[in-house]
Amino acid sequence: MSHTPTDSVVATLLRLGVMGKSDWSGALQQVLEICCDLIAVERASYWSFHDDPAAIACELGYVHSKRLLERGLVVTEGSAPEYFEQIRSVNVLAIRDVREDPRLGALTAYFDTHAICGMLDVPVFAQGRLAGILCHEAVGEPREWTPHDIELALTLSHTLARLLEARARDHAEQSERKAAFLAQAASALADTLDPARAGEIVVRRGIPVLGDICTLIGYDGRRAWRIAAAHVEPAGQRILDQLTGRYGADIDGPGLGMQALRERQSLLMPVADEATLREADLPDGHIELLTTLRVRSVLSVLLRVRDEVTGVLTFATRNRHYDREDLRFAEAYAQQVGTLLENARLYAQAQAAIGARDDFLNLAGHELRTPLTSLQLAVELLRKAQPPGPPALQRAVDTIDRQATRLSRLTELIVMTAKHCDGGLPLRFARLDLAALVRDVAVDFADLFARAGCELQLHADDPVEIDGDETGLEVVVSNLLANAMKFGKGAPVEVRVLRRDGAARLVVVDHGIGIPVERLQSVFDRYQRAVSLNHFGGLGLGLHITAKIVDAHHGTIRADSRPGEGATFTVELPAAPVAAPPPG
Repeated sequence: MSHTPTDSVVATLLRLGVMGKSDWSGALQQVLEICCDLIAVERASYWSFHDDPAAIACELGYVHSKRLLERGLVVTEGSAPEYFEQIRSVNVLAIRDVREDPRLGALTAYFDTHAICGMLDVPVFAQGRLAGILCHEAVGEPREWTPHDIELALTLSHTLARLLEARARDHAEQSERKAAFLAQAASALADTLDPARAGEIVVRRGIPVLGDICTLIGYDGRRAWRIAAAHVEPAGQRILDQLTGRYGADIDGPGLGMQALRERQSLLMPVADEATLREADLPDGHIELLTTLRVRSVLSVLLRVRDEVTGVLTFATRNRHYDREDLRFAEAYAQQVGTLLENARLYAQAQAAIGARDDFLNLAGHELRTPLTSLQLAVELLRKAQPPGPPALQRAVDTIDRQATRLSRLTELIVMTAKHCDGGLPLRFARLDLAALVRDVAVDFADLFARAGCELQLHADDPVEIDGDETGLEVVVSNLLANAMKFGKGAPVEVRVLRRDGAARLVVVDHGIGIPVERLQSVFDRYQRAVSLNHFGGLGLGLHITAKIVDAHHGTIRADSRPGEGATFTVELPAAPVAAPPPG
């Protein structure tokens, strides 16, 4: 192979200046072909540096006479330490005869395999570090490397360095664009908690960034179902709807997405021509629709939540072929949207459950009214009975009457709370003594506290007057006493009623299990519970109703607790103005 004339060198350098730099693989191949042309060698290759372990790997090799490309061979520093020392310390390694150089003894097998005699290696620096080696290899006989050869090799090395830096910038820009795309998709999904709408956003956002076609299939471990499908063109959308309608809901059916679900792994079909589709054993109708859609390449990636497969996203393109980088990008998208879709599904599920609870409370409230009305009529008959019964019986009738009235009002409050009544709770305000009200409720609870082994310690100033709803405040006191008795573990429960700084204050203290710190802020929320349902029953409505009634009285309620040290509930209500003493 003779040396290249000057005019050919100029022409080749012009090729270097105008060749495209966006396609790294194509540009690298061009550089290696030019290396063989300019320096008149049979073989040229680029070897990139890798760490852990230190090594160089053949990213691409070009054999001039055979027009053959090679790649993948790896040489570790441990296997050829003297060669690595040289390529790290010299600008140019020009070897006339590789068999006469003791520094290259470890590479003898490689040289023999390819009949290499002479070698000209130059470093390639990118972003301030040694990125790789541009290697020129003469075969057949030793080669004397001229200054002109070395100058050309260094020029080509600098060209390759610029290509590497351009590739790094391109990768950075692509990473930035992908990150922006993922962030925008997440933001769009975060704005909706409707599963159907979220599914549409997922497929619509996926095109055209990830392909011309996108389908989303849901999966629960047993069955699959179509959630959404999108095509960049309306005409294509109609064909896609036919495809997903016919083949998009059978876990044992055809298609790359269903195969990915069955195999529980991502799948990539770089070339989706008719021959490949038939090799995939797809039905004729499926192939016909894919062909009509002009699909060239397909990939499917799984949606996972806590290691459970919840669906599959399938992308298809009409104008290029997917590669592993596309697959990784699609997997990143699927990982992000999988969690967001699951959140939307769980939210919808929770809303349905809350709706069912509300329906139950409404039904229970309405159904309780009839027996309560009958109970109140029976009490009236007992009161009118002649002759009147003994005092113990009269006290029992009074208790039944008071509790039936309280239960009737409580039923109204529960129904109104379940309906999210915008007009407020049905309260009837009047001047009353909070201390006396608390004492009456404590009397009603006396037997219950005795059975629970709890001592009820009541300290009440007299009087503590407020403007309030008697039944509503009885519900507040009852709920707080019941709560203290339930969680007090048999320890004494202290109740204090006092007037301080123009406010009426009710304090209920237990010495039981306490409330976790992270739940203190939510104990008054609807259907929230301070402890596990497995150990203590209830719907999680008692404290919520209590807080609603206190708020309707323009008061405040707070909870203070430490786990294992009990809980303190403090209610503050506006006290009624103190009447001025009569003039003396």
